[in-house]
Amino acid sequence: MELTASHLLSVIWAGAGTFIYNYQTLIAGVLAIGAAWYAGAPVWRQLKDSNLQTRIMHRETLAIRLREAEERAVRVAKAIDDPLWKAQDVTSGPAGEPLEITEHDAHGVEQMILGRLDWYLITLEGTEDAAVEEAKAALKAALKDLTDTLSDVHWPAHNDQSGEDYSMTDEEWAEVLQKAEDGKKLATAKISAAWKANRALKGAQQASIDGLRRQIAALDQSIARNT
Repeated sequence: MELTASHLLSVIWAGAGTFIYNYQTLIAGVLAIGAAWYAGAPVWRQLKDSNLQTRIMHRETLAIRLREAEERAVRVAKAIDDPLWKAQDVTSGPAGEPLEITEHDAHGVEQMILGRLDWYLITLEGTEDAAVEEAKAALKAALKDLTDTLSDVHWPAHNDQSGEDYSMTDEEWAEVLQKAEDGKKLATAKISAAWKANRALKGAQQASIDGLRRQIAALDQSIARNT
């Protein structure tokens, strides 16, 4: 039996109608999804652009933090390394053997250290990463221990047993003199402890700086993939 063109067309339309009837829910869903995608395409593009701008802004914020951290680390090192080198020089002989610090040198080193890092250890306390703050606290304690010992060493050389607003008994004055003698022997160890705390702070600062650099590098890669 030969099919005419009109008969073939009728069969196709009938099949299509049956298919649409049987799958009308699925077809409606597909059409709805397509319409939603078409309508939402500008929104998705806008969201993508917004996320990109957010990453760029975050990258700039990290760059500022990195620059500040690097500058701060250099400034801290310059502020504390010099007095610690001076302290080491006056408590070490030509061959590196330990020497007792004199009253004059104890006073000079103490004055070099006192207040020098207040801008960082006190004013900027609690403003950095936890590891850096822990190292800062340790250095602050080590410097306080050192300057207290240096004060013990030179105090009797600049003061008497009695003054305008104080008067010590012989026993109290003997204790002050003994602390001065003990301090001369303890100063070398206190300086070493301060150096150790100083190195630990530098290590914590560098670790924080390296972490910021890694974050920036990751953001640079993410931004490059989306531009």
